[in-house]
Amino acid sequence: MKKFFALLAGLFCLVGAQAQYETTLEVVAAPSAAVKAAMERNGSLLLTELNNAQGENRSLSLEGIDITEQAAESLMIMWEVCPFRCDELDIYERCLHLGNNQALQVRNIPVIMEPRAGERFEEDEYQEIVLNFDNSGKIINLCFALNQTIYTQVMRSNLEVTDLRRRSLVLDFVEQFRTAYNRKDMAFLEDIFSDDALIITGTVRKRVNNDGVGFASGVTYKVQDKKTYLSNLSNVFRSNNRINVVFEDVKVMKHRQKDYIYGVKLVQHWNADRYSDKGYLFLLWDFKDESNPKIHVRTWQPYDATPKNEVFGLQSFNTSKL
Repeated sequence: MKKFFALLAGLFCLVGAQAQYETTLEVVAAPSAAVKAAMERNGSLLLTELNNAQGENRSLSLEGIDITEQAAESLMIMWEVCPFRCDELDIYERCLHLGNNQALQVRNIPVIMEPRAGERFEEDEYQEIVLNFDNSGKIINLCFALNQTIYTQVMRSNLEVTDLRRRSLVLDFVEQFRTAYNRKDMAFLEDIFSDDALIITGTVRKRVNNDGVGFASGVTYKVQDKKTYLSNLSNVFRSNNRINVVFEDVKVMKHRQKDYIYGVKLVQHWNADRYSDKGYLFLLWDFKDESNPKIHVRTWQPYDATPKNEVFGLQSFNTSKL
């Protein structure tokens, strides 16, 4: 009898262990029943596979999941940098319509980042991901989300219908932009910057004071064109196993005269194996072609040394020169 109960207990443990790796996605307000079913099937299969692969310490297998080749490649890159899992058994979220030709989105999916043995992920082990689908329910992208409070604040800052739709697109690409650094996606960054982009980068320098007590710091700025910036960035990606970029305090501004031009000011936390900093980032986005937006200006300044109203680009953003 004892052997029977021991066997039964072992069986329950095995069932429980298997069940904890399955995550089911339920979507509300999808365009149709067929699209809803496809989104739920593909989302559930993907999240469950993330859980299983992380728990079994193996590579991802996306067989049977309706996902684009580009999205699959990007996900594989993210996975190699740092695997992650979803601890929730059921995800119940609304389907958002971003307004372009391939824009259905599910947000607020919690994941736990699990660094590989011997590696670190700092303090941001809890993240949220966003799944983008096309109008058939096929997965076309996965990226790390902005903080939900930040997202809601930006979306509520202007309730005009057309601007609300455009703001959702802006935030979607901001999230893709952030994720591109985390997954070292040079192809996305090559595409998102315009050929004549103005890029200002900065590096914080620290040195020991002459008296040997404390540190003195300074900032070295560089004005770069797209080719130089991406070449330098490629070297950074190669020399660091892990890049962790986090955006917060995001503000989106629409140009007064050109309604397809948006300025985005945010605070960026950059953490890599060899270097870390915190600073203000300003991005000037052109959404004239909503399916292929471009960044014309990217500037960076150190957080502690920069008043909020003196971020590069803000003063001239609403002029007629743009």
